[in-house]
Amino acid sequence: MAAANTNDTRIHVMGDMVMITGTFTDGGLDYHWGDQLTSVFASGGHYTSNFATGVLINNGAGYAAGETGALAVDTVDCRLHFNVGETLYAADGSRLGVITAIGGATALTCAGGLNYPVVDDQPLHKMGAFNAAVTLTDDQLDISIDENNKYLVIGTGNMGATSTAATGDGRWWILGQR
Repeated sequence: MAAANTNDTRIHVMGDMVMITGTFTDGGLDYHWGDQLTSVFASGGHYTSNFATGVLINNGAGYAAGETGALAVDTVDCRLHFNVGETLYAADGSRLGVITAIGGATALTCAGGLNYPVVDDQPLHKMGAFNAAVTLTDDQLDISIDENNKYLVIGTGNMGATSTAATGDGRWWILGQR
């Protein structure tokens, strides 16, 4: 998929300052701000999408909401994608719980309890761009300002040598002088 601007750019005037906000899809965006601003003071952005880690729940009976014991997982070594303190998400964006222990390649614990039930073979997700616990890939969010050509440039890297584009979605903002 190619990067896109979802056409929801908004301009907010605050005295002599202007804030422009918008969204990006499919990994990035270049936004020309030269028609609205003379200079940019600050900019930022964040992801609003999550990604599938490939780690799946491995329990035929699943786990009930409130489960505080170790969750059996399989398919991918969970240590490659998760660290203690990170949050588990479902594909629909539901926050499942915070990881408090990792018991080797096949067990994750959320001692505070699962917020929702999970079923066998349910994929576990992380919020944001592809962000493995151990990785040689780069898929981070980078917000840059091209002052010469007057562009906000959003880059998200890619997910490996054979990947040609990242697919994260998110929001951005720039604050400047009109």
